[in-house]
Amino acid sequence: MRILLATESYRSSSKNPSFSGVAIFVDRLVRYLAKNGHRVSIIVPSPEFSEKKKLTDNITIEYLPSWPNPFRSNSRIVAPFGLTAIRGIIERFHPDIIHLQDPAEIGVTVLRAAKKLGIPVIITSHSYLEFASSYLRFLGPLDKVVEKMVLDHIVRVYNDCDAVTAPTGALTRTIKKWGVLPKVYTVPNGVELDRFFPGPSDLNVMKKYGIPKNKNIILYVGRLDKDKSIETILKSVSHVLLAHRNSHFVFIGDGSSRKEYEELSKTLKLEKSIIWTGYISHDSKDMVEIYRLADVFVMPSIESYGIAALEAMASGVPVVAANAGGLRELIKNGRNGKLFKFGNPKSLGMAIASVLSDKEKAKQYRQGGLMLASEHDLSNSLKQMVKVYETVVR
Repeated sequence: MRILLATESYRSSSKNPSFSGVAIFVDRLVRYLAKNGHRVSIIVPSPEFSEKKKLTDNITIEYLPSWPNPFRSNSRIVAPFGLTAIRGIIERFHPDIIHLQDPAEIGVTVLRAAKKLGIPVIITSHSYLEFASSYLRFLGPLDKVVEKMVLDHIVRVYNDCDAVTAPTGALTRTIKKWGVLPKVYTVPNGVELDRFFPGPSDLNVMKKYGIPKNKNIILYVGRLDKDKSIETILKSVSHVLLAHRNSHFVFIGDGSSRKEYEELSKTLKLEKSIIWTGYISHDSKDMVEIYRLADVFVMPSIESYGIAALEAMASGVPVVAANAGGLRELIKNGRNGKLFKFGNPKSLGMAIASVLSDKEKAKQYRQGGLMLASEHDLSNSLKQMVKVYETVVR
């Protein structure tokens, strides 16, 4: 099968690493498809302004000229003349199906061309509407008006596709409530069980990133952007330290709000209790080792699924997550992890402290997380996506 993917986020350059769940999802899907004999082409913004093209085995990467997005440091805005090249790219590759990842400028342009060429299109919904809402708060009273405009746009794009996929049943139900008419398939995200599994802490990795020994390590992995609710973690630190002074918070990742969060940590006088490592490649062995040294993993945002939370579970780490979005489907409170009230620092602090205090409960969360992760092998998830392709093309 010839499959064309279009995405605003792809880990295509060490100079411009895009550390996001979407980027990881696309990268893993592309590698799986190529490994299984499919021809894949990916349309992405260029990591630099100039247009480039790279061919690797069964994978063609089509770079569109772009420049940095002033609102998100790890994303790019495609130049208008780059968008006009899209129809030619599609016609040259002649795909059997097109898979969009975003209802944004690349996705909309690809969808418009595909409709004229009679090529079936599916789109994966990677987030709830709250993702967009988090970037609209500066509009004040107008944010709800703009949010409605954003939702109307998303529904129009989805309704122009032949099918939609979502990683959880909760998001699938939400999409249907929006008024989306095409078939919505639930295709869960998976975890690389051959990489993420329990093991001893690597002292060399701890030394490399300045992570202290003999401390309770509370870990966050992901983007440092407004939609990720990092301020909730920062404001929870004092509540955790009241009960467990021997605790240390480690933030893995980068983003447009990193400096803002670092300043907030200084205002809260938390410098001695926090480490900001910056970007670490998802493919690196360091990432695997860092999960293993954590005592608690925290996911404070509204997620469609939460790949990082699943990787933490597979690594044998108790997870504390927001009681919102798809995380409620992934984490059964008190069985394989702990849920807290979204946006409430005190609730988060108490949840973290309770996991650190109750060793038996923490052990139960580890075992429950490992069991759930074992049911989400990545290859099974990717096979389901290929079945969706086959159904739509048929």
